[in-house]
Amino acid sequence: MSLPDENHPVNSFVQEEMIENLSQAMAQFLAQWPPVTRLRLLAFMHLVEQPETMKALLEITPPGPCA
Repeated sequence: MSLPDENHPVNSFVQEEMIENLSQAMAQFLAQWPPVTRLRLLAFMHLVEQPETMKALLEITPPGPCA
């Protein structure tokens, strides 16, 4: 019979530290990119999170008076 899984406080602390350090490293890395590249990355992330924003409705009407 195996022992039940326990969530030790040390595990939680280590995970929080890893996430914090990774976040800081990513922020420093992204700060080195030019603004246009960061904007493109943000737009891509938005499309990944909400793919329905890629859809568009295009209406074309002929010029001039309609009969």
